[in-house]
Amino acid sequence: MKKRIDIVVPEDVIESNPKRTERFEKTKRFEKTDRVPVYAGYYMDAMLVGSGNRFSQMLKGPQEQMDCLILNQKWRMENVRDDFPLNLNSIVIEPNFGALRGVEFPMEIKWNGDDMPKSIHLINDVEEIDDLVVPSPDTGVNALRIEYFKKMKERIGDYDIRLNGEEIELKVDLNHPGGPIPSAFGICGPNLFMWMMLDPNRIHKLLEITTKSHLQVIDYFDQLTGRESGHWVWAGCDTGEMISPKMFKEFVVPYYLKIWEVQHRPRVFHMCGNIDHLLEIIRDELDIDVLEHFGFPTDRKKLADTFSGKTLMRGGPHPALIKDGPKDKIIDECVDYITTLGQKGGYMLAEGATVVPGTPLENIDAMVEASKRASEIMNN
Repeated sequence: MKKRIDIVVPEDVIESNPKRTERFEKTKRFEKTDRVPVYAGYYMDAMLVGSGNRFSQMLKGPQEQMDCLILNQKWRMENVRDDFPLNLNSIVIEPNFGALRGVEFPMEIKWNGDDMPKSIHLINDVEEIDDLVVPSPDTGVNALRIEYFKKMKERIGDYDIRLNGEEIELKVDLNHPGGPIPSAFGICGPNLFMWMMLDPNRIHKLLEITTKSHLQVIDYFDQLTGRESGHWVWAGCDTGEMISPKMFKEFVVPYYLKIWEVQHRPRVFHMCGNIDHLLEIIRDELDIDVLEHFGFPTDRKKLADTFSGKTLMRGGPHPALIKDGPKDKIIDECVDYITTLGQKGGYMLAEGATVVPGTPLENIDAMVEASKRASEIMNN
């Protein structure tokens, strides 16, 4: 007997979905909209808390993780009233073991129960880079991801997913986010930055390996999922904010450009630390199309001066403010972000840069209220 899961969404939310979709699509094209869309960053940890599940349940097996992932999506659709358009035809899930990067390499993982897992760095001596090779894309934690993907695909038919009583499709996907720098950091830890100074040639060798491996995994996952090759990818460079502009040009730019030589536009780029000192390089040398989920430490005025009207941006205030409030301060801060970054279109308001588990839903509502107030200000 199929496992039935009912998703119940108010009819007025369903009816307003075309408007939310239009708001998003116009924003992506830098066209005028009624107001700036709000797209809250609900990732796995926040949705697990919302749906009443825990990360340890995700590790029990493919069936248990599949249940959690579906219930996470159900919880978001039923409860979060930002502007993110609802998919009324399907739910898409994919195996998730936390924000681990470079996991095709033979790194040990410290599993922390209900807390997010951590990589145990593979290399502790710079000379060990000499023995590092590009791994098979189906090794390390990737082997587990692939196992879960295949078993979840087999079990799609075990579910009967309904949206307001109507059957919708269940799909299983598999992606490889991140990039050369997060993979290198996963392998070396903070020694990576010291070795950039002390042994740059070895770090270039390391980055050649992580770049080639990253592309190889993307290609392998494309084959597994049946995706056409060359699609756009979500490229992250977290930890890269800790290096100087000169080092960023040397150790980041060439390797991300190699990714984008293979993977098509849009160039979607994520860094959520303080990137004030890197903004012009990101604009001019990486030539990104989307700054996806920037963080609160980055100066909003500098972001506006660098990217407004040219690059789609998503991000916003401190996640702790969005969690703890008060509501009036959330609204004031969000209005300031919108009026600073949204004057030329191409801006989506989010927290900067993840919704903290336990954030009250009414505080997300306050972000939407801020968008409405900012629209009145900018249109007067």
